[in-house]
Amino acid sequence: MISQNLYNSLDIADRIKRQAKTQGFTTKELLLACKLGVNTISKIANGKDIYSKNLAKIADYLSCSVDYLLGRTDNPYVDDRIIKPVRPEEDIEISIPKRILPFYRTAASAGIGSYLFDDTPVEYVNVPKTDKTLAADYILEVRGDSMEPKFHDGDCVLIQQSERIYEGQIGIFILNGESYIKKMGNGELISLNPAYSPIRLHEYDDIRCAGKVLATIALE
Repeated sequence: MISQNLYNSLDIADRIKRQAKTQGFTTKELLLACKLGVNTISKIANGKDIYSKNLAKIADYLSCSVDYLLGRTDNPYVDDRIIKPVRPEEDIEISIPKRILPFYRTAASAGIGSYLFDDTPVEYVNVPKTDKTLAADYILEVRGDSMEPKFHDGDCVLIQQSERIYEGQIGIFILNGESYIKKMGNGELISLNPAYSPIRLHEYDDIRCAGKVLATIALE
């Protein structure tokens, strides 16, 4: 156990919160992913839960060093390459920086539509840090073939939350209570598969944009 007399517990908790915000997720998401209790940060701030194993878990998910969380350095970053003692025949282990994104289990339809509500079941997944994943707010799964050949049934897509997108861009739309992944057209939602006709929009339709589609991503 790390002695609470050697370190400022409030500073440790503050560094964790600040680094989590920098990575683009909340402390609640961090603790859930690390399988730590929801009161862990409060306990750390009060000097009651400063254990090396917990800090190591948190540092791994924040892609920073334990020394940074303890205040022994102001540089939060560590070399992406983690080299462990190996025998000559073993390879060097490479650690890829990660971030956490919510993955909503109800799919966006690339077909006739599916429901997507605020209480949709969600899980949090680790994804590699890239320009696309850093810009994304959540992940959805595609259902259907109307967006082929760009998106296929079962593909997972990165979504940047946005209330509007430009004509010609692909987004997630909630139309009359059902969700679609479509290209925004002039008064219509367009499928990329020519076998599907555009969905014409009418003034009485209840429609909103739930985000811009950035790219597909392969989940582990």
